[in-house]
Amino acid sequence: MLGKMGLKPFSIYEITELTHGEPDSPRIVSFKMRPVDGQRFDFVPGMFSSLFLKPEDKLFRSYSIASSPNEDYMEFMIEMINGKFTSLLANLKVGDEIYVSEPRGAFTYQPDSQHSDLFLAAGIGIAPFFSMLRFLRSRNLKRNIYLFYSIKHKEDIVNSSELQSYEDIGLKLVYTVTRDHGDNNWNGERGRINMQMIKNHVEDFASSTVYLCGGIKFVKDIVEELKSEGIKDEQIKRDIWGE
Repeated sequence: MLGKMGLKPFSIYEITELTHGEPDSPRIVSFKMRPVDGQRFDFVPGMFSSLFLKPEDKLFRSYSIASSPNEDYMEFMIEMINGKFTSLLANLKVGDEIYVSEPRGAFTYQPDSQHSDLFLAAGIGIAPFFSMLRFLRSRNLKRNIYLFYSIKHKEDIVNSSELQSYEDIGLKLVYTVTRDHGDNNWNGERGRINMQMIKNHVEDFASSTVYLCGGIKFVKDIVEELKSEGIKDEQIKRDIWGE
């Protein structure tokens, strides 16, 4: 059954670190884990794995990998929504074991020297971009990258100090909140990421490779806008979560 669900091959990982709350968003828990047998999965930034608690269990969820492939651990940033699976994850502690499927997915980051990168993230869709940015830093690579990061409230920003630290490798950050319209202390953008917002910050976006990760409506809407501006479908890489 596990094979049919796409969970083979899998490996047992031990949770080595849990981060609740700061420096993460209050609803996000960061799970760091290492393989029990020492054989870590190889992956490309942007890929995801499925997590499950028992090899015979049909209950699993898939999450983007947030760590760099160059680390000796895997990290998952998970929004704890009190769902059927996250309620079980909430009971885990350091030293517990969890099953991890082999990483997979077509949303992979392979930077080239000819194009700049446009990252568009909604909510916990920021997770795979951490993997990409951490990978670049580990390789001492500098890129021309714009990251538009949409959150409901300003306190939902995950690891803001870490994100700001990537400015030294060429990252330009644009935050936008979708709910805090009455907050006079907010200096970033407001509303959902859209084409006009991108134009306000990026002069030459037409030749960029676009990576976007978020809910299905967010992805569908922004893809339509990008295409209306002449962005070709092959320039757009998508990672969609939720229904």
